[in-house]
Amino acid sequence: MIIFVEILRAVASTLLVLSSAFYLRHLEKTKKQRKLSTLEFTMYIIIQIAYIFIAISLLISVFIIN
Repeated sequence: MIIFVEILRAVASTLLVLSSAFYLRHLEKTKKQRKLSTLEFTMYIIIQIAYIFIAISLLISVFIIN
């Protein structure tokens, strides 16, 4: 049962990263066409910060835990 939960968590994380990547690409295209609204700009910044946090957590898990 624990393996199933870990697989489900990995799939969900992958889907979240992919969907945020597509939304970030959409926001970048929109930013070139017009000024982003406050909500769009906030999401643009939050997604970029989330990618930085994901990169940091992967580096920590690779170099410190192992």
